[in-house]
Amino acid sequence: MDKFCWDFKEFFESDMEFEKELGSFTMTVESLRDRIQDFTLYELLEKYYVLAFRCEKLVSYAELNSDLDMGEQKYINYKNMIYAKKSLVDEIKDLINEKILLVVDELDEYLKHNPELRKYQMHLYEVLRLKQHNVNDLNVRNLTTLIPKINGLYRTIQNVELKYGEVVINGEKVIINAKNYGKYLTNPSKVVRKKVFDTFTGSLERVNKSISGLLDIRLKLCFNIATLKGYNTVLEQVLSEDDLNMEIVDNLIKVVNDNLKLLSRYFSLKEQSQGLSKLNAYDLKLSTTFDKDLSFEEGVEIVKKSLLIMGDEYNEMLNSVLAGGCLDVYPKENKALGGYHWRNYTKPMILMNYNENFRDIYTITHELGHAVNGLMIKKNQGFQDFHFSVFLSEIASKVNENILDNYLINNAETDLEKKYILEQKLANYVDSVFSQTLFLELDRELYKIIEAGKSLNSDIINETFCTLYKKYYNDIEDNEQLKYLWQTRLHMFYEQYRYYNFQYATGLIIALKLSNDIINDKDNMLNKYLEFLTIGGSKPTLESLKLTGIDFSSMETFNDGMNYFSNLLDKYEEVLNKEKPVIKIKKG
Repeated sequence: MDKFCWDFKEFFESDMEFEKELGSFTMTVESLRDRIQDFTLYELLEKYYVLAFRCEKLVSYAELNSDLDMGEQKYINYKNMIYAKKSLVDEIKDLINEKILLVVDELDEYLKHNPELRKYQMHLYEVLRLKQHNVNDLNVRNLTTLIPKINGLYRTIQNVELKYGEVVINGEKVIINAKNYGKYLTNPSKVVRKKVFDTFTGSLERVNKSISGLLDIRLKLCFNIATLKGYNTVLEQVLSEDDLNMEIVDNLIKVVNDNLKLLSRYFSLKEQSQGLSKLNAYDLKLSTTFDKDLSFEEGVEIVKKSLLIMGDEYNEMLNSVLAGGCLDVYPKENKALGGYHWRNYTKPMILMNYNENFRDIYTITHELGHAVNGLMIKKNQGFQDFHFSVFLSEIASKVNENILDNYLINNAETDLEKKYILEQKLANYVDSVFSQTLFLELDRELYKIIEAGKSLNSDIINETFCTLYKKYYNDIEDNEQLKYLWQTRLHMFYEQYRYYNFQYATGLIIALKLSNDIINDKDNMLNKYLEFLTIGGSKPTLESLKLTGIDFSSMETFNDGMNYFSNLLDKYEEVLNKEKPVIKIKKG
């Protein structure tokens, strides 16, 4: 077995085994659907969660294999087949939920007389909490099965069919693609950066109408599902299903918009550092020149050393993920771009496109944060309580990133390395909080158009994005090609998720508090955090979070996050003012 590639044996030994299980699974699902009335509520929940687990394994096998070769039609067919069967599992869940609403009135009283159902307490709690929105509707199931197909079309266009063109760099022709685009945006030559940016965005322009059409269909589907479930808006559905309130979103947008002056200050310092009179979009990835190539093994060792602070149990689980078969590390032709952790109960699966540069160690620690979180939940919870609120998803990954930053700064060998790491911290904050809130506002504005009964097209989407971009990035030189950059945000199309982007912002703000208290050994935070990682979906969302002492009912947490960014800017300015002269980068 190649330790740098995924091993699927915990799912299925072969495609033949997958197909055999799919056939058996289908018969079992159809049989249970036709015999719902033959079983008690406890028996139904037992049978449902066995089926749900089997379904998750089938979905995982098809999806992950497809991401290894997005041009392979076989796995696309597998995905279509399993999602069609998944709709039957969803139908069974709806029928069970109908039965719950008929027999359960007051939960605590019901559990007193039916103690065997305490195992499914959170399932019952969620059904009763969302009583008015629990519907058994064939239209909902049919519409839901279409959403992954839209995501698949988007990713096929972006990863397989889209060709980015070529540019001449130092007399040589270079084919630009999504894998090397970011690398060339760090080139010291402004001429090169502009060529690469124009080539990349020019390719986005060629598929702009197609991608815009897909987004219009997706948002309409999501809105139709929301209305069929009794919600007024998609955002109301997202927050309700995660047991959150609108105040969280409103407070995030308010605190970010009230602090856009800090973003302007960041851009000003970046101009000073890079010796530029005005930043363009293709200058934003520039940072202190710091060359430090790292093999994957070297990157992993750095991450492991940084996380020793997390204690023995955490690191044992970390090592089990790294032991082999859980990561697919290197780029391949037609492999899905970027990196992610595929959350599932069978085993953690991490996709990467490791390019042996220093920045890639952040991807390692980010995705390992997700993976260890999943293992800790699995160790402490059954499958019925494994999956948890999307709102909490990015906390474990961001805690790891902040702990890595602290380790890197403390162990930096030169002032130049410290400066580089500080710049990465600032850039990460800008992307996670400011940029992601921009996309939250974009989601909201586009959904308003859909919810008013109108349609989206490329002109509307591009203009809406540009208006928001100019509000947030007012210091950036205007560029006609900026309007296509929204297309690169995978999470606007990502599976069943809606309004996903803002949860990077809240996740980082929460993680800053947790990681800083862990590093400073404050308030017994490490033990609180490790317990938090075990909860999964066994408690309501904000109740889980309160275990760590964080309360989102006030603005304090949001303001603390902005104060952290302001303090980082102070440190960065001190570094720049000590430099004599300020670093200049040759233009063109």
